[in-house]
Amino acid sequence: MGRLTGKVAIVTGAGQGAGAGCALAMASEGASILLVGRTLSKLEAIAREVDARGAKAVAFSADISDRTALRAIVDKAVEAFGRIDALVNAAQAPEMRSARLLDIEDDAVQELWTSGPVATLALMRLCHPHMQAAGGGSIINFASGALRAPANYGVYAGCKAAIEAIGRAASVEWGPDNIRVNTVVPFVLSPSMDLDMSADVQELVAAKLPLRRLGRPEEDIGRTVAFLASDDSAYMTGNLVTLDGGSWSNK
Repeated sequence: MGRLTGKVAIVTGAGQGAGAGCALAMASEGASILLVGRTLSKLEAIAREVDARGAKAVAFSADISDRTALRAIVDKAVEAFGRIDALVNAAQAPEMRSARLLDIEDDAVQELWTSGPVATLALMRLCHPHMQAAGGGSIINFASGALRAPANYGVYAGCKAAIEAIGRAASVEWGPDNIRVNTVVPFVLSPSMDLDMSADVQELVAAKLPLRRLGRPEEDIGRTVAFLASDDSAYMTGNLVTLDGGSWSNK
């Protein structure tokens, strides 16, 4: 019996990186999971790993920047598992995270905004009645260390700041419904990081962290998210949880 046995979670961005790490960690705790992402083959590979751990998973290909797809995600989770207890909003378009405000293209701004705070809020609102019907739930949103150092990441940082503020508002407004909302700030090895930094740069960055390494998707990010989704964190809401090897404290 894991701490999430009997619980159902939706995890976006579940095909790779931190999203996949969260799905696997939650599966190890017994959760049934709807795996959401753009690439079905990646989701199916994660689903096989979930199955190997004795948990249940359904792979569901969807683009979270498509508003009609968001309702389909929630409907699919209810159809497959009958309830929703947790939502992990890990997905975010990787395009143009690093860009000066005068250089970033309008299309990239729209993509970051739509796939970030717009999709996050929409999924939160769609999941709310199902969590309320289940007696409560836990939402874990993803922010970024760019909140602390936004220069050259201004639009991306702004999107993540909006997500953090929306989460805090929801933690207050939805607390009486026993729906908790927390935000994590990961610094994690992922394909998205590979777009921003070469392997050599990643090594240099890791060497400057207090813990001297970059985060691991499952062990360092996923396990904390699984804790936040569980009843073991029943008195935690409205928090910004940094999972960055000490980067936040070292700036």
